[in-house]
Order: sequence, then structure tokens, then C-alpha cells
Amino acid sequence: MTSLEWLLLLVPTTIYLFYRWSVATFDYFDKRGVPFVKPVPLLGGMWNFFSGKMHMVDAGSLGYEMFPDSRFSGFFAFRKPGYLIHDPELVKQITIKDFDHFADHTNVVPIEADPVLGRALFFTEGTRGEHGRSGLSPAFTGSKMRNMFALLSNYTEGAMGRLVDDARRDGGLELEMRDLFQKLGNDVTTSLSFGVEIDSVHNPNNEFMRRGKELIATDGIQGLKFLLLTVLPKSFFRTLRIRIFPKEATDFYVDVISKTIKQREEHNIVRPDFIHLLVQGRKNELKMEQADDQLKSVGFSTVEEHLQSSTENSQYSDLDITAAAASFFFGGLETTTTVICFALYEMSQNPNVKQKLQAEIDQVKEQLSTTDSKLSYEVLQNMKYLDMVVSETLRRWAPLGLTNRACTKPYTIEDNNGTKVTIQVGDLIQIPIQSIHRDHRFYPNPYKFDPERFSEENKANINRSAFLPFGSGPRNCIGSRLALMQTKCFLYYTLANFELELCPKTDVPIKLNKRSVSLDTLSGFWFRKVPRGEMKK
Repeated sequence: MTSLEWLLLLVPTTIYLFYRWSVATFDYFDKRGVPFVKPVPLLGGMWNFFSGKMHMVDAGSLGYEMFPDSRFSGFFAFRKPGYLIHDPELVKQITIKDFDHFADHTNVVPIEADPVLGRALFFTEGTRGEHGRSGLSPAFTGSKMRNMFALLSNYTEGAMGRLVDDARRDGGLELEMRDLFQKLGNDVTTSLSFGVEIDSVHNPNNEFMRRGKELIATDGIQGLKFLLLTVLPKSFFRTLRIRIFPKEATDFYVDVISKTIKQREEHNIVRPDFIHLLVQGRKNELKMEQADDQLKSVGFSTVEEHLQSSTENSQYSDLDITAAAASFFFGGLETTTTVICFALYEMSQNPNVKQKLQAEIDQVKEQLSTTDSKLSYEVLQNMKYLDMVVSETLRRWAPLGLTNRACTKPYTIEDNNGTKVTIQVGDLIQIPIQSIHRDHRFYPNPYKFDPERFSEENKANINRSAFLPFGSGPRNCIGSRLALMQTKCFLYYTLANFELELCPKTDVPIKLNKRSVSLDTLSGFWFRKVPRGEMKK
């Protein structure tokens, strides 16, 4: 045969073999009698996301809508089969009662590949993750949040005061809210996590803001890496030494943390922030306090702690402390910003909700003024309608619409029709939080923004297993109290100082960015901010 003839034979053969390899796993659920979303060669169920037809969360949750009578369905993340869990009671069983079968997330990052992200709780596995969480849990109790609240409140009050001055000078401010609250959140998180005070609104090019944007990026190459963490083995990242966070950004934070710890220890500086708490943890001085029982609840969205806290054998290096601070920076900033922006958008579309929340804020503001007091942690937590608005925003627009687990011990599940399957070690499961939150069986008229669902009279009717904004079980979000405290504080001071008006750049109805891994919009959240009590220009 000539070279051309060999080539003509080789090319189609190679294409055919590649195709057969790309679909070789696609009979997985057929053999087990499990309903599944029809996959596309090589990409599996990811085609709808990569083609721009659907947001990643919608693409990953298709089985929930397609098979409403099933407790679970199958999906393919590229070639890898996984189970989508539909039934909230089965979710509860998997994440709490039988947690030892699903003790890890699938997004495990090897320390050898990324020494900072690999030490962050969400991305660790096995006993390291369990010990890390139990050691850190005392840092996120109600008493620790109350101690940090003064730093948060003082910064936010000052930042809003500066924005009021800007608005008065300019006759109002037309701002994109996501950008604004990322800057405010960056400053607060930098203060609470790294002990440094900055003003990113007026100095947006400061290094903390630039490095912070690098950490929280969920689009482009970094977003793709996060996506691939779910489906590729950790050995892939370890062997190729693939980092998720940029090295320059993590080196910057390691340097800041190390210098800050050294300075504080040399000069006996005590500041009620994360560095202080984590250094206490390193010295085995981080304890639960008596006040924690009284401050346990932060509203309806409070998650239950399922692991016993412990500070025994806490060997936190400066790198471990940096990883903890950076991971809460990464997770908390994105969650807080998303909830605030969607809450403000929903209030712009539901004036009655805005008026009720405004009335509650004005009442609290007047009471504080009468007694010459500042907003406190306890006062914030007692604002019932604010909690209702935040809870409904978390339901309607869950920042994390999908979460996952990896099977660590074989586990058998049974469908409503009697079909039983055994999930094997290493198998992937996904929990469709967004789909559960928008299911009419659990929330009547689910696309209506209605904080009254969470009123004292109505909240008893909610199936708590079907409300999962911060996950469920021992691998739920350890920083949920911080996220809720920051969200409520920002909303309080925003509405206490400003009237928000729609502007020509505001998209109504909102249009989601289907290319983003996180929950984001195409055109942003644009509003005109006018100081309260002033004529609108």
C-alpha cells in the first residue's frame, strides 16, 4: 500500500476508535435500569453548557426535570457516569445519616499541585478534612462572629458614608452592584482574614483587590480547572502539577499572613479577626464558649454543625492559616455578593418587599439613635423580616446550585419503582440544590419571590431537608454564619443610606450568563443610588 492509502485507512480508523472510546461508558445506566440524560459523545451531559445553551447548574440538573417520579437519575460528566439525587430525604440520608459513605467532595486538590487550595477544607479529603474542620469549627461560632461584628459594622458604616458623600457630590451614583459589593466584600474579608484595612471603592487598583479578583475568578481557564476537578482524578493534577489559584496570588497572601503573624507575636497585638483565631488554634487555645449556645441561631438558614469541635493536635503552619483565610475569602466573597445582588434585584421588582424591609431597617435605626447605640450582632440577628428576605433569596437564587460528594464506601440506593443500584467507591453524586429549591412540591409558586414563606406562621410548613443553601451534613459550609452576618450587614447599611432606582442599564427581566460557572448575569446589576431623604435628580 502507498503512503496515501495507509493514511486514508489510518485516519478513519483513528476517528472510529476515538469515537468508540468516547462513548464506551454510555451503556452504564442502561445496564442498571436507571433513567439518565442522553449523553453526547466525549462531552456527556456537558454539551449544553459548552455550547452556551444552558448554565452549568441547569445542564447538570436536567435529570431532575426529566424524571420527576424518580428518586435519582444518571448523568455523564464527560465520559464519567454519576448519580443525580432528586429526593431531599435521600439527600439527608446520604449527607448526614450515612455520611461515612460519602465523606468527601469530588473536587479534591492535591497539596503537591496547589499547596494553598489543597489545604482548604472544601478541597481536602478523608481524615485531613475531618480534623481540619473540627479544629476550625470553634472559629465560626456565634460568639466569634459577635466579636468580629464590630470590625464588619464599622467598616461598612464608614464605606457607606463615603459613598453617600460621593452621591451628594455627583447628584446620585449609577453603579454596577456586583462590582461594588465585590469591592466592599474584598475590603471586609481582607480586614477579617488578613487584618489589613483598605478602600477598594476609591482605590480599585490596590494589590489586595487585584489578587482577590484572581482568587475568586470562576470563568476562563480558572473556571475550567474548577469544572475539571469534578471529573478528572486528582492524580492528573498531581502529576502535571496543575495549580488552580495563580501562584503569584497565593505567594502574596502567604507573605502577608506570615509577616502579620510575626508582627503580632513580637508586639503582643490582639485583633478579633481570623488570623488571631487561627493562631489561637495553632496554640490549642481556640475553645467553644458559653455564649455559643445562646448565639447559635443566625436565622432560618442556620446550618447544623455535625462534627464535634476539637483543637487537639492542631498543627497549623503559616501556610495552613493562609489556606484557611484564602478559602473563606474565595467562598464567602462570591456567596455574599451573589445573595446581596439578587436580593436588591428582587426588591426592585417587588416594591412591597422593599417597603417592609425598609420599614424594619428604619425602625431599628431610630431605636439605635434614641439610645445612642451602634448596630450590634444581636440586633442584626433579631431583624425578622431581613432574615426572611435573605432566606428567600437563598432559596430562589442559591449561590451554589449544585454540590457533590464522592463515594468512599459502597452504598445501595433504591428507586420508587424498586430498582436498586450500588454506588461504588469513587463514583460521583450530585445534589441539585437549585432544582429542589424551585420545586413546586416543596415551594408553591416557586418562581415567585415571597419572603412570607419564611414568616413565623409559615416556616414550620417548609421541609428543612429541601432547603440546602449551604449544603447538608458534616461537609456543609463552615463559613455560613459569616456569610449570613456579612450579607445582612451590607443590606442593612445599603438600605439605611440609599434609595435604589432602576437605570437604563438594568436588565429586566434578568439575563443569566450561561458561560459562567457561578451564578452571574450578562449585563450586571445596575442601579442608581440616591442618598435617603434627598431630592432625586
